[in-house]
Parts: sequence; structure tokens; C-alpha cells
Amino acid sequence: MNTQNYLTRVLLVAVSWMSLCSAVNSQTISRLSSSFLARGEQALLEVVVIGAQITGIPEAPQVKNLAIQFSGRAPQTNLLPGRKLEYAYGFIVSSYETGKYVIPAIRVMVNGVITETEPLDIEVFNPDDLKWSEVKSGEKLIRYASSFHIMNSSPYENQTTATEIKVYLPEEILVQDWGIPEFDRDGVTAWRFQPSLMKSRVNLLGMRYVSVAYPSTITPTRVGKVAIGPAKIRLTTQERVLDPFPRAIDVEIYLQVPKLEIESIELPPNAPLGFENAVGSFKLTASSNSTEVLEGDPISVDLMVSGSGNLDTMRPPSLENPSGWKVYGTTNEQRGDERRQLSGSVVFHQSIRPLEMKSEIPSFRLVYFDPVDESYKTLLSDPITLQMKPNKSAGDAGTPAVQALSTPIERMTDILAVVHPTHLTDPLVRSLPFGLGHFVAGLIALVLIGKAVWMRQASKFNKSPRHQEWLNELEKITNMKSTDEAEFLQAAGGFIERWHGENLPTEFLELLTERDSICFRSEKKMTAIDPKFRDRIIKLIRKTAVACLFITTLALGAHAQAEDIATKALDAYNAAKYDDAIKLWFSAGSYDQLSADTLYNIGNACYRSNSPGQAALFYRRALVRDPSHQESLQNLRFIERKFGTIVVQRPSYQYALTKFSLTTWQSAYWIGVWICGLAVLVFPATHRGARIRIVAIVALVLGPILISVGFLGWRYFPNDSEFAPLAKQAVVTGEKVALHTDAARTAPEVIDAPPGSLCEIIAESGRWVYVAFATKTRGWVPIESIEKIIPNKTPEPPKFRKPKAGEKTA
Repeated sequence: MNTQNYLTRVLLVAVSWMSLCSAVNSQTISRLSSSFLARGEQALLEVVVIGAQITGIPEAPQVKNLAIQFSGRAPQTNLLPGRKLEYAYGFIVSSYETGKYVIPAIRVMVNGVITETEPLDIEVFNPDDLKWSEVKSGEKLIRYASSFHIMNSSPYENQTTATEIKVYLPEEILVQDWGIPEFDRDGVTAWRFQPSLMKSRVNLLGMRYVSVAYPSTITPTRVGKVAIGPAKIRLTTQERVLDPFPRAIDVEIYLQVPKLEIESIELPPNAPLGFENAVGSFKLTASSNSTEVLEGDPISVDLMVSGSGNLDTMRPPSLENPSGWKVYGTTNEQRGDERRQLSGSVVFHQSIRPLEMKSEIPSFRLVYFDPVDESYKTLLSDPITLQMKPNKSAGDAGTPAVQALSTPIERMTDILAVVHPTHLTDPLVRSLPFGLGHFVAGLIALVLIGKAVWMRQASKFNKSPRHQEWLNELEKITNMKSTDEAEFLQAAGGFIERWHGENLPTEFLELLTERDSICFRSEKKMTAIDPKFRDRIIKLIRKTAVACLFITTLALGAHAQAEDIATKALDAYNAAKYDDAIKLWFSAGSYDQLSADTLYNIGNACYRSNSPGQAALFYRRALVRDPSHQESLQNLRFIERKFGTIVVQRPSYQYALTKFSLTTWQSAYWIGVWICGLAVLVFPATHRGARIRIVAIVALVLGPILISVGFLGWRYFPNDSEFAPLAKQAVVTGEKVALHTDAARTAPEVIDAPPGSLCEIIAESGRWVYVAFATKTRGWVPIESIEKIIPNKTPEPPKFRKPKAGEKTA
């Protein structure tokens, strides 16, 4: 008997606990089919519990001059896609007294726990105030009334208020489909207006009319006069015709809804620190499933804001004390049809990472303006206790793990200084199709191959026709029997013009000038040529490095001018004339020739001009020139830490590879390849017992090692093109940029995009760009707020906003 009693108690406790958990995880709300009723019209008031079942029938609230009666039907169950099961009790609301009323909170028993709904506003108006219009349907003229209704005609900026489109149509009209309104917006955001399921009937103009409500909400986004509408609603009606027998046909008619204008009020001044744009009445809770973590591990925190207000447009709460934390971008769960309700909840997913040992996640703070009290209020969530353990490396339990360089560990309080580049522009030889090392190695390989072939083949090889032609003509000039100076100079000059192109060194130009002065004078005079002069000309025209000599001459000629520009640019930078310094660095050459150091200096000048986004852009452009440019990498880490930019996060070993440049890893790989290749060629090109074969054997051992090391460093070197193709990468250069759900400034915001954040361009639409971040977040931003790393056209020196008095550069 005692055992039976014990089991019964355990079962009761378990049931009670399950009921309590169900009640805690549930949500209780109330909603009206229409918040704006003509006198005598009815509306459906539903008390809804989401995720749990109502215990008993809720008691109807008592409101003077407002009739609220239980509908008498059983609780309705609804299961919408992606949402929990909901239970709804219905009440019928009506009144014959015009005015504004408040339906108080309704107490609901959910599994033994009492919960309350949010109060609801409702307005009863005089039907004589309706404005009537007419629309033609076939041969019939239909008289209808339609208008926008708003609960608060003077809302504050960012204050969400209930709004409806009401349509009154004669009862005799058979409507098959009530369409979704299409409307204009001017300074407001609004979710779509969707017809309510309940259709009410009311007597108007001595006849029966059907009223349909399209409830939603609007939020002013600026101060002053804003508007919504005009709107157009497409209805599909049914009519009977004789053609030649009676049958029903569908007819489309379009109802026009007049424009609604309201005056938005500016919020009171002296908002407390941390206020963004939250307006309403809210509650804030924070939770996390990651409470047992290692030092440096990322933590995800769910922030739920519930209540009434601008839940769709509000900015996320922020950390009360961010010291010692790396805060990343925030994403939020997009609300669906519940956006049409003034009350509800929104969940923000915040990612943070501790930079040091922590015992708790600090409180999150939400500062909002309460339009009822007309005052600013601050909410703080409860701190979340953490159990954090030191992060140990896998190889040595007593050695702390190396922290990823993506979280800056430098004690930087400012960017690094400008550098003094050796070259403002990259040397022209870098644009040659093959590197000097490949050329030398290839030349050695050709020599070895040629020697190997020569050792095994005694026959002569035919030369290419063009090369043979060159040799034949040169041999003809060399073997000229004529001693006439003019004849020899004419032949030599023709050879030079034909085989050495247009860009000639000084020696050739002088020779051609002398030829012209002797060969093309009016008086022909034979003069014997000096044998030494003849031999010098023949040696000169044998040279084949004409182009390289010409390039070197140009480079040396431009060096003095580059030094002058570099000095003037540094002087302007040191004098805080950053615009002038940028223009001078840009003038050093075409953009494609600017060196990584020059682009880095331009980035520093941009940062000093209060443009961290432009600074990050030019640091990344410098890394395109030189992926291992350490100053650019370090300043990018500083901007990431200071401004919270969104970048590609990488494991620590990849950042360790940047201690050596990408060119070093590539060079190690190719050196290993060439060593192996040349070592193999040594054997067929030498005789047995040659000492160089010993060197070749050693090279065959070292070569594969260099190939392996170089390949791994090259393969895993940090490369942002893995996130997106370089041609599609862009940097957020604007200030206070936010992603939107649609290509419109009035569309709901998705996430803040700090200046310097790296993104991928997905699509463009007019003046808007659809972008994606490495955090898998996508949205629309204005096209002027980002710039491509690889520009489509030659970029111009950036222009900056002049700082106001009292501002200072960090």
C-alpha cells in the first residue's frame, strides 16, 4: 500500500511538473477580427493559447457600453505551417455607442497556471462618416465604402499602431475571392493587409451590407507628415448570365481605398545612452544553451523581446558590459502573419565570444520609449551563469591553446603608421608572363635536354623558318663584300627596323640617324667603310635583349619622379592633409600599377579621415597585390576589433601561415618541382660517374619535401575567395548601414553592417544590392554603401564627410 501511494505521488508530481513546463513555454494572446466597428457591427474576439491547452472557459471581460458575449462554440484548434498548435475561444463584440474602448487583459488558466492577454484597443464609429464610391461590374453599378482606419492619428516616430482597411459591400454581391490590397507607402513600414476570416453584416443606407476588415499595423519611419495609400483591392465576384442558358461567370472588380495621411511626432529629447529605435512596452529575457564552454569558444544567446510595439523594426538589445567580449552580428527570427498584430514577440540570436576567462554572460540592455507614459525606460536581462574551463592544447595539457588571430590579441589602440615604400608602383617586370626563376630554370632544363638529345643524336636539327630567315639575313649582312659605307648602313638599318620593332635603344637610333644622313642625301658619294665600325654594328644588331633594356630605361627615368611624389604625399599626411596625400598617391601611376604599400598608405589616410570602411577597402586591395602584407592584415584586425566588422573567421593555423608570404609558399613548391625535374634531366645529360649526379640524388630527396611543404602552405593560405569569388567581394564603406529584407528603406531591417565588413554581391536591383556575409546572413543594402574590392572601373580618390567642430579622430 505504501508503494502504491509513493508511485501515485511521483506520478502527480511528474504531471504537475509537465503542466508547469507546458504553461511556461506557452504564449497567451488575444486578437480581434476588426478593431474598427461601425455602430451595430460585430467583431470576433479570440483568446488564443499557443503551445498549450486552455483549462476551462475564460471569463468575458466587462466594458461599459461594449457588449462582449461568449460565442457558444467549442474551442477552435489551428495548426499553421512552422508554428505550434493553438487553441482559441471566441467572443462576439458589438456596441451601439461610438467612442474608443479598451478591452482589458483576460485571465486564462493554462494547465493550472494563470496567464493574461494583452489589453486591446477598439473603436466604434458613426457609419454616417463613411465615404461612398461606385464601381461598375458588367452592366451593374455597385456602391461601396472603403477607407483606412488608424488607432492613433499622431504616433511617435517608430511607434507601431493598429491600422485597418475596412470595406463595406452590398450583401447581394457574391464575392469568390477577397484580394490582397496593393498600396503606396510614404514614410511608413507596413506588413501586408490580409482579409479577416469573419465577415460581419450591418444595415447601411437602408440595406444589408457585408463588412470585411484587413487588419495590420504601420510604423512611421520619420517625423512629420507620412501617408499610406491610396490602395487598390481586386475582388473576384460571381454573376449569372444567359448565354443562351443561365450560367455563372467570374468577374473582377477593383475597389479604390483613399489615401490616409497622419502626422508623426518627434520623440522627446535627451534619450538615455543606448537608445536605438524601440518604441512600445516590452519585456526582455535572455537564455543560452551554451553554459559549459571552453575559454575562447563562441556562445550563442537567444534574446526574446515580447510586448506591444515596433517588434519588426527594432534594433537588438546590446551587452550591458561588453568588456572582455567579442560581439558579432545579430540575426532575428522573421515573424510571419503575426506581424499584423500589435502584440507578440521577436527572438534575436546574438553570437559572442569571451576574450578572457568569464564566470557569467553579462546582462543585455534594451532602452525603449513608452508612448503611454511618454518616458524612456531601460530593461536588463538576468545574467547567465557560465562554467568556463581553460582551453588546453591537444599536445600539451599544461600549455594554453593558441588563440585564433581572427580575434585580435594585439594591444592596439590605433592603426599602424604609414610605410615608406621603395616603389609607389609595382615594377613593370612583375607584369611579364613568366617569372625570372621559371625562365632560368626552364633555360637550364632546355640546355640539359638539348645536351641529352645531342649525346644520342648525331643528325642536325632543322631550325624554325623564321629563325632561319633571321640567321640568313644576318649572315648576308655579315658576309657583304661591298666596302661602300652607304650600302652597308642601308642593309643594317633595314635589318634593325624589320627585326627589332619600334622601341629602340639609343645605339640603334643613332645608327639609323647616321644611315639617313648618309644614304638619303641628294649627292651620292662612295666612301669606304672602316672595318672596326663594321664589326661594331654587326655585334650590336646581334643583341636580342632590346625590349628588356628599353623597359629598364623607362623604369630608371621614372624613379626620380616617384621619389618626389612619395615625399610630397608623406608631408601632406603628416600635416593632416589626408585628401591631398591620397590624391598624390593616386597620381603615382595608373591604379593597376599602384603597389601594396601605396594602397596601404591610402587606407591609413582614409582611416584618419573618419572612414574606417574606406580604410578596410584599401587594406584589402593592398592584400590583393600582396596577400602577405602584414601591415594591412594587422590594421584589418584592429578595425574588426574596434568596429565589430563581419569577416571570414578562420582557424589559427591558417593565420600562422601568414608569417611567410604566399609567394614564399608558391616559390617553395615550384623550386621543389624544378629541382626534381632538373635532377632527373641530369642523368641522361651526363656520363656515368659524373659528380653532378651525386648532387642530383640529393636534390631528388630535398625536392619532394619542398613540394609537400610549399603545396600545403599554398593550399591552406588564407584566401577570402573561398568565401566568394574575388570579383564579387565588396566592403561596406558607409556608416550606420543596415541590411533590409527588401530593396526599400522602409523594409524591415535584418542586421547592422559595421563599416569594413566583407560581403558577397549576389544580385543588383536599381540602386540596391543583395549581399551575403560570411555569417550566412543575407539582405539588401543601398549600392552607394558598398564598394567592390576589384573595381569595375578605375577608382577615384574617395571623398569624405568633413568632421564637425568638436569631433576628433580615434
